[in-house]
Amino acid sequence: MRFRALALVSMVLSLGTAHAPTLRKADPPKTLVLTPVREPTVRVLMFHQISQHPIEPKTGIGTPWMTPQRFGELLGALSRRGYHFITMQTAIAFLSGKMPAAHLPHRSVTLTFDDGYRSAWTEATPILRRYHATATMFFEGHATGTIRGRLTDADLRAMARSGIWSLQSHGYAGHSDLVVGPHGERSPYWYANLQWLAKKHRFESIGEFERRVRDDLLRFRRTFEPVTGTRIDLFAYPSGEYGQNAALPRGANPQTNVQAGHSNASGLTPALFHALESSGFTAAFAVYDPGHVHFASRSDDIYALPRIGFAASSSIARDLQAMQALESKGIEFPEIDDGNYTAVAPIAVDGSQIYAASTTQPILYLLNRYGRRIARYDEPALNRGRNAGPTAIGAIALVQHHLWVFQQAGADAKSAPYLSEFSLAHGALVLESRRALPKAMSWLVGLAPLGGSLYGIDDGGAIFNLETGRQVGALDRSQTYQSGRFAGLAAGGGALVTYDRKTNRLLYVTPTGELQAFAVLHGDIRSLALEGDRLFVSRWGKARHMLRIYTIGARNTK
Repeated sequence: MRFRALALVSMVLSLGTAHAPTLRKADPPKTLVLTPVREPTVRVLMFHQISQHPIEPKTGIGTPWMTPQRFGELLGALSRRGYHFITMQTAIAFLSGKMPAAHLPHRSVTLTFDDGYRSAWTEATPILRRYHATATMFFEGHATGTIRGRLTDADLRAMARSGIWSLQSHGYAGHSDLVVGPHGERSPYWYANLQWLAKKHRFESIGEFERRVRDDLLRFRRTFEPVTGTRIDLFAYPSGEYGQNAALPRGANPQTNVQAGHSNASGLTPALFHALESSGFTAAFAVYDPGHVHFASRSDDIYALPRIGFAASSSIARDLQAMQALESKGIEFPEIDDGNYTAVAPIAVDGSQIYAASTTQPILYLLNRYGRRIARYDEPALNRGRNAGPTAIGAIALVQHHLWVFQQAGADAKSAPYLSEFSLAHGALVLESRRALPKAMSWLVGLAPLGGSLYGIDDGGAIFNLETGRQVGALDRSQTYQSGRFAGLAAGGGALVTYDRKTNRLLYVTPTGELQAFAVLHGDIRSLALEGDRLFVSRWGKARHMLRIYTIGARNTK
């Protein structure tokens, strides 16, 4: 162990039955001011037809469309609200890290259109000119010049000369159906499923999938770059499907499921991204379901940039409200990994790097300051002694060049809580030690180093010294144990910092049990990390698990 013993008196903080702690009148706690750190983002808006009379109304659930009047009103409202229309070139330069964030205009917006409807060219162009905006058209190769109401080669040449449009790929196959099962099952998600090879009585391999996609991408470029006279290096996934593999409904067959967000195999996303990169594509755009929507930022994978769509029946006021609601979202954790869902919550911070952990699998992540994954670590050692129970990582902590991982006991009575120590060297994690902890520490929700010792707090407020294995204090709740009340533990300013989920307060507690300061913080908080005046918060929303960053302001006497 790398922690020296630290003698502490019992730590008791009485929160009482009210929502404010009971303290000595002579020494009131100080109020902290938390200010969200807003990472710069680009609002990538998605449209399809701009028409009074949309075509192809009988394809599935219908084709998204918007009237020219509503499209003009939306652009006008955005302009008046202080949004700035930027080119796709500027957006990609920022999102790929080639342009400093300081050069990105405030409330940047870039406009995109899918499928290649001619009405977008004829009806939207004068409106775009009116507001000095540009747009990107992602068109289907097979539909160009072959389907009524779609763009022709002549249209593409005129659009390329207009100075308004950037012309990019929606795939040559585009929204074409793909045979995805042995009984002729078909899926419209051509780029997100393995093809069933009837003559060989099997699914194509991952390598064959990647080659099929790459051939399609290169066919598009070879066909249309001579027509447009410009480089085609951006892609938009038809229906936004890129092999995400969200959790399947009960009873669904993963090999032939054709619902949005589902693929018939895992591991397709990395192969798809590699096909794009090897075919000369620098970025790709997805579509996110309601509740999952967020603005594009450097935290997003450059091959899965999010876009926001609009319904024909919505109002301008509602559209603006929806956009405003997205302004304060944080950085998404990598929840879909190699086709599997993993819930990420525990965090630890070291300079510009962030460590995060899955709560259910033996997976640790190294992220950069934008939340983009630098490395993933599969640590099978975390399954040792678990008796086939879940990994259940409850907390992690950084101590110099060492990462500590705590695993809760779980529901299995035979599983003990475990503490593992990993050394960090040259981008790798090396297991140094692993030991079972006393049952009293089964439900720790946070770890933090302070004064040479490593402390942990459980969800009921009991505080432990992990070196001695003993409880050294507690946040008293009128003698009533409340499971799930507290979350996370950090250290800063000589104090331990935790979150009280009942009172929605961030609490600074000294080792002697005195409450020094607090701040109001709302949300489903799961983990905390502190570095200087920055507070890193793992916060779960209804649809996404996010990393939020706050600056901690001056302490004002209450």
